[in-house]
Amino acid sequence: MNRIVIIGCILALSSCKKEDKNSQGENFSENVNKVAETIIDDSDQLTFFKNPENPLQPKFEQFPTGSVKPKGWILNMMKNDLETGVVGALDELYPGIASDDIYNSARRGGLEDVPEMGDLVLTGAEWEQSIMWWNSETIGNWWDGFIRHAFLTDNKEAIAQSHAIVKNLLASQDKDGYIGIYKPNLRYQHEGSNGELWAQTTAFRTMLAYYEFTNDKAVLEAVEKGMKVTMDNYGERSKNPFYLKNAFGGVTHGLMLTDVCETLFRITQNQAYQDYATYLYKAFSTYSINRSFNDLRYPYLVQKDSMFEGHAVHTYEHIRTMANAYYNTGYPELKTAYDNMLAKLEPCILPSGAGHGNEWIAKLEAHPTHTGSEYCTMLELRNSYGSLIQKTGDVDFADAAEKLTYNGMLGFRNEEGTAITYGKTDNCYVLDGHHHENGESREDPRYKYSPTHSEPAVCCVPNYGRNFTYFLEQMWMKKEDGIAVTMFGPSRLTIKVDESEISIEQITNYPMSDEVTFKFSMDTPKTFKFYVRQPKWSDGIEDESVFEGFENGYYMISKEWRNQDTLTVRFKNEIKVHSANNDEVYLQKGPLVYALEIPHIEETIKEYENGFRDYYCFPKNKSYEGLTLNETTNFNLKSNLNEATFYGAKLLLQGELFDASNNSINVQLVPIGKTVLRRVTFPKNETNEK
Repeated sequence: MNRIVIIGCILALSSCKKEDKNSQGENFSENVNKVAETIIDDSDQLTFFKNPENPLQPKFEQFPTGSVKPKGWILNMMKNDLETGVVGALDELYPGIASDDIYNSARRGGLEDVPEMGDLVLTGAEWEQSIMWWNSETIGNWWDGFIRHAFLTDNKEAIAQSHAIVKNLLASQDKDGYIGIYKPNLRYQHEGSNGELWAQTTAFRTMLAYYEFTNDKAVLEAVEKGMKVTMDNYGERSKNPFYLKNAFGGVTHGLMLTDVCETLFRITQNQAYQDYATYLYKAFSTYSINRSFNDLRYPYLVQKDSMFEGHAVHTYEHIRTMANAYYNTGYPELKTAYDNMLAKLEPCILPSGAGHGNEWIAKLEAHPTHTGSEYCTMLELRNSYGSLIQKTGDVDFADAAEKLTYNGMLGFRNEEGTAITYGKTDNCYVLDGHHHENGESREDPRYKYSPTHSEPAVCCVPNYGRNFTYFLEQMWMKKEDGIAVTMFGPSRLTIKVDESEISIEQITNYPMSDEVTFKFSMDTPKTFKFYVRQPKWSDGIEDESVFEGFENGYYMISKEWRNQDTLTVRFKNEIKVHSANNDEVYLQKGPLVYALEIPHIEETIKEYENGFRDYYCFPKNKSYEGLTLNETTNFNLKSNLNEATFYGAKLLLQGELFDASNNSINVQLVPIGKTVLRRVTFPKNETNEK
């Protein structure tokens, strides 16, 4: 291992107020700044990249963005979020989106170009030099979610705003093709922390989605021209973007330019983009300078028995890049790293399906009470599951994606869609701006409901807008000989086959309902195979005779499909008891995890001009304490699905828990996605086992 001594110092922010208390909370700074004194060169471990490649064939291909549209309760929720919720209002709630033209007239040439950052309090810490790129994450991810909402819900006003957003991005492009946030004095010549590739990732993901909605070829051409500039400046024959004197989050977020590479390859079939994605993973794995942001480097993944320790968002999003490099090359060395990655991921998963980390994984196993998750970590992990479904076809990843989406992610949203929590634990007894653990608490502004979360960073709310908009794309996949339904929920796939249109709708209240009806619409009859995933939490379907067989976790039927054909599937989903990492147990039926809802009161701590607010949540009582669950106790489902909204549908598990005196208490458990404060896991009551 070669060690190259770094010479020089890291510039501090001269405008910082050192007497101020960091708005990130007590836990942030002690973890973020794990910059090594030397750059670690691990190129001697990566010589296998010179070997001949033997790419693996992915099991599925993703349909173009816009092929799948929401229906039913998902459409209602997305409309609400766009019309009256945080997705449509964030540019007003956080003025930095509208006022900071970071990709065009307000490009950064130094710290003097950084605008006011809302409620963020800076203290002079070294990591704060990376503040130059922050708004590109907020703005770019909000654009991405907003534009997808606009077209998927057919909102004319939002579509018009989307046209203006992309028009400004096109106008920002320099003659050489550059689209990004830096002036020429910084562009592609950074010595330290930067957001060069990350800012391009958020912009290009937005532009490519817009292209697939509109088929505006000028947008695709602009992205390809912009990518060429980057590929020329950062590559095998030029400069490694990860060889830096220091590196904080923006640098390694930039590895997600591989998302853009994968999308461009799907659209253009130009192998150069997949080759570049492989290069980026190799480049990322070559040099290490900050241990906080690089769990997925190859040299760390081959350490099988070590646990993830870094910034959770980076760890979970980098899963996509690592898996893509393995499939692009087929290298056995990357197969080992891939297997180790999945093994390291397993102890990070909470009962809600979320991967823990708010903000750091810190070599900890997921604990339902003590290790919280962050909305960004959930979004990136779920999207990585989607990528793994596409590549492997493995139903385990589809199970995991559904569980996370319908439990952990919905459990961060308030019913009105006007706020989410930045951080939350599965067993959530209070949200008061503190992290609580073992009778102690520390300040952490992430634990509250807010439409912005502008103290730590405006990152989770923009990413909230990317939830269902990406999930819809992952629900249906193209197979070489047909169409696969990988996940369930009210939605409609529309595609062209031989110049004629095929549309298939999932008519369902899933996950509240166990039944899904597929309705086929087409101009002329078409023959193809139709695959339907069998979730592993289900004991099968009620009438398997409607299918011809079962292949690798999917029911299959091949036939000539005609207009108005229907196919109904009803899953056998029993109430099951599962163990959590804290030696307690929880209840799950189908994809839904159930919790004891804790009645709460709210305390407003900040009001916005347009009626939104930040607020804390306190329990009305502590009746949730001391309760135990008898694994053999019968719980019964009581449901009423007449209401076409997630929150309006009545879904209860009725049964009994036991108090500290071992008295039986009748309770009603509700899906975790509908809760604010809740208890999900309970100690096992062995005294009353029958």
